[in-house]
Amino acid sequence: MERLQWKNITSEERVPAYEKDGRSQEYRTEFESDYLRIIRSASFRRLQDKTQVFPMDSSDFVRTRLTHSLEVASIAKVIARQVCEKIIHRQKETEENLPDPLKVIEIVNCASLLHDIGNPPFGHFGESAIRQWFANNFDKIQFQGKNLGDCLSIDHKHELLNYEGNAQALRIVSKLHKLVGYNGMRLTAAVLDTIIKYPCNSEEHRLEQEKPSSERLLIRKKLGYFSSEAAIYENIKEITKTRNVRNPLTFILEAADDLAYAFADIEDGFKKNLYTYSEFLAIFDSEEDHILGKKEVEIQSKNHSYDDYQDCLKIQVFQWLSKRQLKFISDCSDTFIENYDAIMEGRFNSELLGECKDKEMIQKLKTFAKNRIYHTTANVKTELMGNEILSFLLDRFMNALIRFDFADENSKPSEIDKMYIQLLSTNYKECYYEAVKNETDVNIRLYHRLLLGCDFIAGMSDGYANSLYRQLRGI
Repeated sequence: MERLQWKNITSEERVPAYEKDGRSQEYRTEFESDYLRIIRSASFRRLQDKTQVFPMDSSDFVRTRLTHSLEVASIAKVIARQVCEKIIHRQKETEENLPDPLKVIEIVNCASLLHDIGNPPFGHFGESAIRQWFANNFDKIQFQGKNLGDCLSIDHKHELLNYEGNAQALRIVSKLHKLVGYNGMRLTAAVLDTIIKYPCNSEEHRLEQEKPSSERLLIRKKLGYFSSEAAIYENIKEITKTRNVRNPLTFILEAADDLAYAFADIEDGFKKNLYTYSEFLAIFDSEEDHILGKKEVEIQSKNHSYDDYQDCLKIQVFQWLSKRQLKFISDCSDTFIENYDAIMEGRFNSELLGECKDKEMIQKLKTFAKNRIYHTTANVKTELMGNEILSFLLDRFMNALIRFDFADENSKPSEIDKMYIQLLSTNYKECYYEAVKNETDVNIRLYHRLLLGCDFIAGMSDGYANSLYRQLRGI
């Protein structure tokens, strides 16, 4: 493919394009305008009550999706600045194709704030609950005398069975959040392209899964967008000229996301007493073991009380995590430069953290977090509770939506179904009507109604989902 150009990668053109009066740009850049549109949106505010790792935790210390997104932004900006400086200083590009550091930093800042905006309640387990609902019900629920799953095209069915928060994010910012008409936040192509982690549609993802795992491409690991947003996706890619490949800034966003959650989750886990200092020490090689072990001996020699002793250990863990994270940030920018040509030519098929020189350490930290934090009994119980809540809500609203807006006299919605429909967001329902206004195929209209159900469920915060469940159950 043709080598990517920074002027296209960082395009300020909005999707869809519209004529500007020019006055607003006297006071702010296009990307600063994106930033304001994002932080003022209801979808962004809801992240403050969406799970990062510990669902519905009462502690102010533990991260939410909102605080996680802010941390991702802070890391992504540092990596982006380092990358731009190294491209310029090492003369990796010709003078006319050098990146504008300010633009790049503003783009990754906005994209970081958006990267989790499509995630349903209860963390990534919420995505699993939605997928499982469709897997359980495609062969059970009837529509027009056929199984629900048989009424959908192969690609539409595959999208719902492999429901993705990444794809939902693009749907939210380009359609569901109404700023001007039915065009979502109308953000710049550069920001939108950066959040498309997997430039892959349903058919491409389905075919990729048929390959041996060793031959699969990273960019097709998950579904990147729903067919309902295919035209928007094509528009974005046409502007940035990144067709069929990742925007290079997406690699920075991905690395920042991984660094934010890997280190923050370990920090949160220690605060919640999910592991001991000695257990943390045991995962390291001799150098790290010596540094942290020496600190523990020093603390013990001062004869602290138990509480003071634990506080001192906590400080050591947090300081180590902070210093180590900074080192990984520099490693990521180095890795970007080392693989620069492959990235700009769309040939890089890995993650920055997966290729950095200390990749074994980050893998150890991720494995430790998985074993000692994510799979705790308390977390499992909460995830099961989240599954009960989402399964109940999906049962009620999806069953109502299947018969909603359908002319068949034998399949009219019941009075109870109509009541459930009344609870749906008016904005989401209007977007549905806009999507099907010229559509006569009842099965395609059905697909859009099922997406409407996903929109409603995914848009909920943890607290709202729990509250609505309790209200509808009379608890």
